[in-house]
Amino acid sequence: MDKGAGVPVAEAKTSKSIFSQLLERIVQGRGVKLGSGPEGEVSLEILLENCPDSLLSLSTAGVICDANPAFLSSFGYSRGELVGSSVLALIPEGYRPGFAEALARLDAEGPESRAPDDVLAFRGAKRDGTSVTMDCLLAPVEENGNRRVLAVIRDLSLDQELLDQLKESKDHYVALSETITEAIFRIDEDFRILFANSGVKNTFGYDKEELVGRNMIRLFPEEVFRKHEPEFRKYFYIDDQDRVGMGLKRTIELLGVTKFRGVAPMEISFGNSKEFRGRTLTCIVREISQRKTMERRLRHLAYHDKLTGLGNRDLFNEDMKAILAEPGWGAGRKAALLFMDLDGFKHINDTLGHAAGDELLVETARRIRFCLRDCDFAYRFGGDEFVTLLSLVSEAKDAALVADRILRSIREPYEIQSSSGEKLRVEVGVSIGAAVLPDHGKTAEAATKSADIAMYCSKEGGKNRYTLYDEAINTKSTRDWRLQQEMRQALVNGEFVLHYQPIVNRDGLILGLEALVRWQRDGVTVLPPSEFIPRAEENGIIVPLGAWALRRSLMDLRRLDAAGFHRMYISVNVSSRQLELPDFVDTLSDAVEGSGVDSSRVNLELTETTLLRNPDDAGAKILEVKRRYPSMMLAIDDFGTGYSSLSYLSRLPVDSLKIDISFVRALHREQNRKVVNAILNLAESLDINVVAEGIETAEQRAYFRDKRCKGMQGFLFMKGQPIDELEKRLRAMRDAASGPA
Repeated sequence: MDKGAGVPVAEAKTSKSIFSQLLERIVQGRGVKLGSGPEGEVSLEILLENCPDSLLSLSTAGVICDANPAFLSSFGYSRGELVGSSVLALIPEGYRPGFAEALARLDAEGPESRAPDDVLAFRGAKRDGTSVTMDCLLAPVEENGNRRVLAVIRDLSLDQELLDQLKESKDHYVALSETITEAIFRIDEDFRILFANSGVKNTFGYDKEELVGRNMIRLFPEEVFRKHEPEFRKYFYIDDQDRVGMGLKRTIELLGVTKFRGVAPMEISFGNSKEFRGRTLTCIVREISQRKTMERRLRHLAYHDKLTGLGNRDLFNEDMKAILAEPGWGAGRKAALLFMDLDGFKHINDTLGHAAGDELLVETARRIRFCLRDCDFAYRFGGDEFVTLLSLVSEAKDAALVADRILRSIREPYEIQSSSGEKLRVEVGVSIGAAVLPDHGKTAEAATKSADIAMYCSKEGGKNRYTLYDEAINTKSTRDWRLQQEMRQALVNGEFVLHYQPIVNRDGLILGLEALVRWQRDGVTVLPPSEFIPRAEENGIIVPLGAWALRRSLMDLRRLDAAGFHRMYISVNVSSRQLELPDFVDTLSDAVEGSGVDSSRVNLELTETTLLRNPDDAGAKILEVKRRYPSMMLAIDDFGTGYSSLSYLSRLPVDSLKIDISFVRALHREQNRKVVNAILNLAESLDINVVAEGIETAEQRAYFRDKRCKGMQGFLFMKGQPIDELEKRLRAMRDAASGPA
């Protein structure tokens, strides 16, 4: 190696085939890709820790990012001495240009380039100053989207005599085989071993002299060898370039037997056969226990949830395929699926912190496993969604028994540590949907859909319960799904419209207008909110619908301003889904600023349940709205129907309370009148306005006038009107009030 520093040389190419196999196994083989990102990818950290060859992980500029234990042990460095330094510092100056050129070529070709065909050979130095001959393969890899170069390095430690022998020998087969740690054999067609290298000692425990002349079958369990024998014979007659096309594998995995009767997984690869005093074949045998262990670890990472240790969605799909492939379906053999979603988990996760939420999920996984048999499986699909697969049930009630057992287990209080370190007892529920295979689905997709529909029904039915799938709930779910799709299309088609209902004072003068969403479904039929708003809340369509209603109502208020109606405010309903959005305040601000409407003429209506669903978050957002727009109004809708503490009235800047329509309609009952009077007295003591909604009779109006109620709303005054009709009514009222000229 007296010239061409870092340039491929003949000596280095002698080990090229082994390095190529190593790189193929690491970078391309078995569908494995380097990285530490999504589950199913091989961790670079695992590779570095477990590979027996010396490895360096480099940046494309040659900066050392990591080194594996084999390199540190062979070359005497510590990891701290290497990481962050240039790899060129390990190479004598005369050899650096060639190495740098190879790195530059890889960088230019990009991450999709394959490993180079040439082996770089150069001199290097160990930490103690010892000079060694090394050869190296550079392979581009990608780690979490970052480009890296993997350097696979081997210390040849060959003396000049051996180098000369390799150069001068016409066939250096024996000398080459002795530099390789894997077991190399040359066998004849009777599988008699004609040659063995010293590597057989590492792989099988035999000295090579003990094997030469013996039959290869002694290295494998006889039944295993006999099973593969017909396939082995084909390699004598089909050369490497034709094997894939002929259906032969490049490598064969099977069990081997060591000298001391140990059993270990082996991998065999074959060279091309030769005809010399009979046909002979070279094969290389590797002991792959370490790799198999790594593959098992990687499979576990790829198929299991990292937090709970339960299987993930991919493992669920694999297990479902395996169960459905078993014989006996349709002849009394059944399985069952339970889909589960925790009730109340989000509140705990938001208020106590993600660490507490994770602790609750881990404990939930433990409880679910405890409720199952050894032959059943549990999975976590993400978030607070869990699934169990009962591999063998006789009838639907077996699934119901397990569902009930899980319900009772999860209802038990949890002891969770909060972010402040305090131990708290918390409770959650679980909504479960159960489906039986093949009764409720003969395929994985059909059964999964049935269980999911059943769980949805449990949520709708009040949560913290289980529902067994049947056709009736499927029909309802299909109807709801179609309604959801129609609503999404209605938003696109502009089928939603706003009607406005006046809010008047005691004298009947209009103070403001409440914007009410209506659905003009087929261009003719107008649906009231009660028929679609609850579904919009459940499926999330309420978010874009609510944003549209806010913008549209502010534009209509500008229109009324232009028509000369300046004193009214607009009242807009805000759903819990909208208030929970992180950007709620910014979205509101954009709508108000974009409309040009003065914020003092905007009234936000929120229900008690909306405020109490997540009181800390809701309170913080309301206070931020008031900080930006001090004159913007806040009304509590449906007041009196809540079931929690009224302490939020003292904490939040509430401007008015709207007495729920149910109390107004039942004023003839003494108990209802007492409730209404209590609300009016409470509002007066807190200096908060009151609006009575749903007033339909003169008697109801008179009652609230006598109680000095400042706002009233209902059909008695005006039904909700589209903006065109409303403007006409307002003009008529104004003209009537002004009288004849």
